[in-house]
Amino acid sequence: MSDRILILVALSLIIAMVAGTAIQIRRPQPTPILVKESMRRPDYAIPLDNPMTTDMAGVTKPFHERLTRPTVVNFWASWCIPCVRELPLFAKFKPLAEAVGIQVLTINVDKEGAPVAKKFLEERGIADMPVILDPDGSVSKSLQVRGMPTALLVNVKGEETARMEGEADWSGPGVVELVVDLLTLPSLPVPAR
Repeated sequence: MSDRILILVALSLIIAMVAGTAIQIRRPQPTPILVKESMRRPDYAIPLDNPMTTDMAGVTKPFHERLTRPTVVNFWASWCIPCVRELPLFAKFKPLAEAVGIQVLTINVDKEGAPVAKKFLEERGIADMPVILDPDGSVSKSLQVRGMPTALLVNVKGEETARMEGEADWSGPGVVELVVDLLTLPSLPVPAR
């Protein structure tokens, strides 16, 4: 009888440990605060490719033509759980950024395109976000985006000055000042001929 009790106790402990681990895994993690150390920043601004892009209205034009001023570009997808948490925070950042002359763009990578992106934004009350569609992943590939969410800080010359790979809280204190600082990076020196 004592062997049975030991086995039952051991099984109960194993079940409790597995259940505790499952609960810990399912607990939502807080969105990390955006800080300078979380951004990858090169020594010089990196010229980006200029892929063709199409917006939600169906207007197609080169990426650089969409950059009318320093810009934060956020890549996202409706199936990406970190993107689902981050995009509403990025929407709060938009008016603050625009107030200091920074443009905000998003690039949606859902294969289904505009209908999915539009529904996603409307359900969250952020339908005014400017969206470029990338259903085939060509824009993401051209700009070397490896995962979602990813944010690129791009100067008016179309050069990347910083990159954030992963989720971040764009609505936190000091974020606009940090972005302004990160957008100011010298261009690559022109090679001597």
